[in-house]
Amino acid sequence: PKQAAALILREKDNTDFVILDIRTPSEFKNGHLHGAVLVDYYSRTFIPHLKQLDKNKIYLIYCRSGNRSGNALALFNHLGFNHVYNMAEGINGWVRAGLPVIS
Repeated sequence: PKQAAALILREKDNTDFVILDIRTPSEFKNGHLHGAVLVDYYSRTFIPHLKQLDKNKIYLIYCRSGNRSGNALALFNHLGFNHVYNMAEGINGWVRAGLPVIS
C-alpha cells in the first residue's frame, strides 16, 4: 500500500494513469481510493471491458486483499498491457496503513 500511495502521488497529474478497483459494486460503495474506477472482477463483462482499455496507459489495480488483483495481473499481462501495478495487500492493507479512502 505505501508503494501504491507513492505511485499515486508520482502519477497524480498524469492523464495516462488509471486506478482500477476490481471489487464488487457494494465493496466499492463501502470505500475506495480517490479517483478509482470500478471494474467488477466477477462481472461477465470484466474481460471484454479489459480488452477495450488502452494497453499503453499505467494502471494500478486493487481488490479487497490482493487475491483478485493478483489473478487479474496475470490476465492484464496475457492481454499485452505494458504498465500494470498490483496493490498486493488490497484495500485492507491500504486501510491498515492508515491511508485515506472515499465512501
